[in-house]
Amino acid sequence: MTVAPRDRTVAAAGLQLAAGWYVALRSNALTAKPQTLQLFGTHSVAWRDGSGCAVITQRRGRRPNPGPADSPPDAPRLRSYPVVERYGYVWAWYGGTEPAYPLPRVPALDGDRKRYLTYRFSHTTEASPRRILENAFDFYHFMFLHGVKSRIPMDMTLLPDQRAAAENGPPIADGAWFGAQLTARGLYIPQPFRTFGFRTERSDVLVDSWPTGQRLTFLLDGEVVAKELLGVTPVRAGRTIMRGWTLVARTGRPFRDVLTYLGYRAQHRQGTLQDLVIYRHAAESGPVVPVKYDHGVLKFRKFYTGWAEHAARAETGSG
Repeated sequence: MTVAPRDRTVAAAGLQLAAGWYVALRSNALTAKPQTLQLFGTHSVAWRDGSGCAVITQRRGRRPNPGPADSPPDAPRLRSYPVVERYGYVWAWYGGTEPAYPLPRVPALDGDRKRYLTYRFSHTTEASPRRILENAFDFYHFMFLHGVKSRIPMDMTLLPDQRAAAENGPPIADGAWFGAQLTARGLYIPQPFRTFGFRTERSDVLVDSWPTGQRLTFLLDGEVVAKELLGVTPVRAGRTIMRGWTLVARTGRPFRDVLTYLGYRAQHRQGTLQDLVIYRHAAESGPVVPVKYDHGVLKFRKFYTGWAEHAARAETGSG
């Protein structure tokens, strides 16, 4: 993947965040006792109020202490983030005091999870949120870095509307959606899996992204194999946590399901570790010579930049 030169605003501010919903912390880590956390490049305080609802504010002073009203005494002087608690995470909105769009839904996590074998993932990286999210649209790296082999090389189509990604969930708000379909024909299946009857003529990945997160569905010959929710936590410049859920579909054949789950999880982990190495060593600097494989990444960057500008205006009160 080619890398764009460092944006001057990024170099100056350290962060250039799109307006959107970011994972602040896991739900089970939040209690009535205030705890400090670093988020959006600043120190914040999070706790549960008397109704059990999540609250996140910027930190002022060393010892914020909720009183009878379930908020720190200096709360009027604190910036409070809009929050939503869903899918085992507390999500905080960045980019003004009012969310510009709702947090997208993931029906696989809303519904009967017994249909899936699931696991959570969490990895810390030096990469920015944008670089993590644009990775899904860099389809060439699946072949070059992750060794995806197929009879016909993988290709990617940017989706014109959300109907093509309906498998991922209900529509995302207008203007806050960016989608693509990655397709490979004649995907090579390792021998241990072929022994148990795994065959495929076509594999697809449906990706639909909002500015700060993604839903993905992986299909073999039109059948859902797995789904994924990806969220990011921008801690500070040079530190981002990528985390979320993977759900591997059950077929009713327990042995095959376990084999698929273990194989998918191992491949997912290996691929993520490979990506983390690239994130660590590929500096966002140097000249850019776009090639045909970059069109998805460049289009996503334009989409992301629009929402970063929205956030900058909202945070400064100029728009």
